Amino acid sequence: MSRQVQKYFDRAADTYLEEAVIQEEAAGQCAGNIPRGYYPRVLEIGAGGGLLTRHCLERIRAGIYLAMDVSFSMLGLLPRDSVVPVQGDGETPPLREGSLDLLVSSSVMQWYAGGGQSIARSLRLLCPGGFFSLSFFVAGTFRQMKHISSMSGFGSVYPLPRVRECMAAMARSGTEYTSRVENYTVYYDSVQGFLKSHKGTGAGYTGRRPVFGRQCYRNFCRMYLETYGEGGRIPVDYRVLYIRGQKK
Repeated sequence: MSRQVQKYFDRAADTYLEEAVIQEEAAGQCAGNIPRGYYPRVLEIGAGGGLLTRHCLERIRAGIYLAMDVSFSMLGLLPRDSVVPVQGDGETPPLREGSLDLLVSSSVMQWYAGGGQSIARSLRLLCPGGFFSLSFFVAGTFRQMKHISSMSGFGSVYPLPRVRECMAAMARSGTEYTSRVENYTVYYDSVQGFLKSHKGTGAGYTGRRPVFGRQCYRNFCRMYLETYGEGGRIPVDYRVLYIRGQKK
């Protein structure tokens, strides 16, 4: 996971909970996929913000709950009386294979540099019979923004993993699993409001050098509204892949 991702989320610690609407929905669905019960050793990857953490703690009991996030600032939002916060890169966690009874993660694994291969590799941390529940954004998210960025020259969209790629990696993961894709559309009162909210979630990193310029920005806002506007509001599409299962 890029160090730049950490910087973006560090800066968003004060605004994340207010702006993370889709992330909250994904976290609730992800936690709902976990079988209720007691798990001796739990790891949450990308726990900063505590959205998934709180949902999980309402559903399960844990012997030890490791809450890992690349952003130290985001870890400050966690309920520290219930979890052990750990700053680290979830793509390369300092844990032994077979050491976990439950692995959970929401709205994080799309940042993995290794894509679907890294996601499947994370499941090696589970012991035989261990459970997992994952949710993350996939290609098709920010469809409108990607289109308008290509026309206006303003901004770009991070290259999100494709569902087919993830499923191919999961087929070789040594797990039994089920998956589904959910599509969401959120409406914003303005393009400017959407961009501010997007920045507030910390998800602004794209892996490319940003394009600045007032005219490019104005063109982006105008073209987005003209192309996709509905009654003065603008839609933003999100696509979330949910995977849950058990290590063989």
